[in-house]
Amino acid sequence: MGKLLELGERPALRDPFLVIHLTGWTDAGLAGQTSAVFLRSRWNARRLGEFDSDELLDFRQNDRRPVVRLASGTIEEVRWSPIELSLATSAGERDALLLTGPEPDFRWRAFCDQVIEACQELAVTEVFGLGGFPAPALHTDPVAVVGTSADPDLAARLETVPVLVELSASIQTVLEERLHRAGIPATGLWARVPPYLAGGTHPPAALALVRTMARLAGIEVETTELEAASKEHLEQVEQAIRERPQIAEFIEQIRGLVEQGADERIPSGEEIAAELDRFLSQQPPENGEPRPR
Repeated sequence: MGKLLELGERPALRDPFLVIHLTGWTDAGLAGQTSAVFLRSRWNARRLGEFDSDELLDFRQNDRRPVVRLASGTIEEVRWSPIELSLATSAGERDALLLTGPEPDFRWRAFCDQVIEACQELAVTEVFGLGGFPAPALHTDPVAVVGTSADPDLAARLETVPVLVELSASIQTVLEERLHRAGIPATGLWARVPPYLAGGTHPPAALALVRTMARLAGIEVETTELEAASKEHLEQVEQAIRERPQIAEFIEQIRGLVEQGADERIPSGEEIAAELDRFLSQQPPENGEPRPR
C-alpha cells in the first residue's frame, strides 16, 4: 500500500503548529467543528495535501456518503468529504496547519503514523485538538476549557476533569498519545458545554476554544464574528427560558449541581434540549435564509 498522504508542497514554515478537528466522536455544541470551520476561514487556509479516503473511510455510512447535486435529473456534481491538511496564511507570527474532515473508519495506526510523518517533515512544534463535551455547566457562565495530554505538564496548563475514567477514544486522543511518543507536544482542548445546549450549535463554546488555543499558541485571532454569533445565540436561549418554564426548572437542577461542584452524571437533558430545539427552529428566518444552527 502507498502513502496515505501526499503533500503537494513542503513550504518553509515559521514555528508551525497544527490544529486538529476530525468529526465523528462526541463534539457537544459542535464546538470543535465550529471553531475549526471558523479558523479555516479566518486564516484563509488552503489545501496542502489530502489523505487517501478510499483507504480510510467507509462511504456506505450515511455521514460518509458523497453528496450528489441534481438539476432536473442531470448530475451536475458529486462532492466528497476529504480528510485534508491545510496551511493557514495569516496566523500572526507563527504559521498554522489544520487537519480536518471525518474521523477515519479504518487504519488508525497507519493514519497516525502518516500524521506524525507530516508533522516531522513540516517541523510542527505543537499540536492542538479541538472538541466539546456535555458537562454540569450553565450558559450564563463563561465556557471552561479542559485539557488532555499524554504529558502531565501540558495537561496541567488547563483545568482537568479530576476523575479516573475509561471510555472509547477518539482518533484525536489517540493522536495525542502517539504524537507525545514521537516527541511532538500535543494537547486536547475540550469545551464544557451545558447539557441542554449540547445537541445544537453553541457558539460560545467555539469561541472559548479559539481563545484558549490562541493563548497557548501565543498568537492573536480576530473573533468578532464568533462573538456576535455567541451574543445572538445566548439571547435566543434566554428568550426560550422566559417562554418555556419547564426549561428554567431543568436549568435550576443543573445550577444546583454546578454550585456543589459536581461532575457526576446529571439529570437527563433530553427534554430541555428538545424544548430548546423546537424553540430555536421556530425563530423567523433572516432575509429569507434559514437561521444557522
